[in-house]
Amino acid sequence: MQFAVIGLGVFGRACALELQSLGNEVLGIDLDEDEVSKVSDTLAHSVIADATDSDTLEDLNLRQFDGVIVSIGDDLEASLLCTLNLIKLPVKNLWVKAKTDAHHDILESLGVENIIHPEQDMGVRIAQSMAYPMMKQYLSLGNKEYLVRIDLPEKIGCVSLNKITDRNPNTRLILIVRDDEVIQDFSTDMLLQHPDRLLFKGGISELKYLAKKLLSLEK
Repeated sequence: MQFAVIGLGVFGRACALELQSLGNEVLGIDLDEDEVSKVSDTLAHSVIADATDSDTLEDLNLRQFDGVIVSIGDDLEASLLCTLNLIKLPVKNLWVKAKTDAHHDILESLGVENIIHPEQDMGVRIAQSMAYPMMKQYLSLGNKEYLVRIDLPEKIGCVSLNKITDRNPNTRLILIVRDDEVIQDFSTDMLLQHPDRLLFKGGISELKYLAKKLLSLEK
């Protein structure tokens, strides 16, 4: 798959390198030559270009890409102009980093569905990880639904699945990873223990209840 990342600061560079490491072909774009030089030996393609210029975006053929991330830093005008030009092209699967709530509101009014708040999201994740250390990964599905990976702590010992999910019917266990095995067919009396990993789907309040339940089961 082909992806483009516009703005190669810390966040944009991390996105570009991770997309590349996952086997995708990535184009990195930035107006700053120094930022482009940091990824030129790693990414499949990197260019010094003004992403606020509609003709430049047209020449880069971004409408053929599978997704585009706009990660322009503190320049609100540049971010919005770039985003507007990408919408007009149009491009598929557009993601835009928002710096402020006002920035978010303007992007939303333009019709951008995927708006990223890196600092805010990271702050939330750190707080959640501190409060519920067994909850390792989060993925928002929209409509206040999340996927959460829970690593069973060693202190929990051996416990049946129904003891974990008891009185919490609004969460759904998707799969269990045990060693290198992925288990999707399981019964409620299945015994679980560290280092089993569980993938749950549910609302944030139900998942918080689930985490508290696991903490109460620790010996």
